[in-house]
Amino acid sequence: MRTVRWSWRNRLSVAVVVAAATAMGGLIGPAANAAPRYGPAQTDWRDAVVASIGDPDLLPGGMNRPGCTPREGTRPVVLLNGAFLNKYATWSKFSPQLASAGFCVFGLDYGGPKDGPFHQVGDLRTSAAEVGEFIDRVRSVTGSDHVDLVGYSEGGMVPFYYLNVLGGTRHVDTVVTVSSPVRGMSGYGVLDALTSVPQAREALRRVLPAAVDGAAGSSYFREVSAHGLTRPGVRYVAVSSLADLVVTPHEARLPAADNVTNVVVQDGCGQDRVFHGSIIYDERALRMVQNALDPSTARPPGCVPVAPLVG
Repeated sequence: MRTVRWSWRNRLSVAVVVAAATAMGGLIGPAANAAPRYGPAQTDWRDAVVASIGDPDLLPGGMNRPGCTPREGTRPVVLLNGAFLNKYATWSKFSPQLASAGFCVFGLDYGGPKDGPFHQVGDLRTSAAEVGEFIDRVRSVTGSDHVDLVGYSEGGMVPFYYLNVLGGTRHVDTVVTVSSPVRGMSGYGVLDALTSVPQAREALRRVLPAAVDGAAGSSYFREVSAHGLTRPGVRYVAVSSLADLVVTPHEARLPAADNVTNVVVQDGCGQDRVFHGSIIYDERALRMVQNALDPSTARPPGCVPVAPLVG
């Protein structure tokens, strides 16, 4: 039988691989000791939601890959889910696209509950702390000083507490929000009315803390915007849709600044009437996000008709 001689190089290589895999286990989640299960790329958010309900541990393709090294000119990208969703339901289309383009993609379910397919319902301050801890782990396993953040809906509100209150600006290069109520949400006055009555506000906080924090004028938004919503040294891009009936374009628009770019899906393509639920599966919107993450490879987003409330 042939004897394998283990040189110091062999041993070092194995040690590096084992260390990377162990560290990545903490990123993947509760089933860290099991091989991650990657689901297929979906083209419709409804199919992705159904698949994730049947298998809450599914990962979108390309996410949390052990040993991933960011392509030159890019940083690790942390994708932040919207409320009541999970990694797969939100990112089953975009995560594999980014990975194929050479990005290192990472994601987590945050904000509780820990079991089941639906997450991001807890108070936003705690969620921001969870995201901050995850970013630290991403930086550790990739060796990168900075990351980029992409947040959909609620996932675009959370970074502002991490940046403005928890000191995350030193670790973040670019923040891209997609249909996120970055100024707070009114829900056409319904959420305003609920949160303006102390008893109703506290009842809502007991079942859905994220809704109370996400309301326009909440203590959360007063805290994150006490010294302005954005910070020097971080680049911000906010993507929104005029056909979004959940988060209005005004709520999704960041205050003007030299380091802020607000883009609307319908700018140059009025026939794309993508709404809130499907914007993160819309090719035009996703191209805008990718252009923001790596301007050196930016190209004009395509334009195809998308029916409102359908596409």
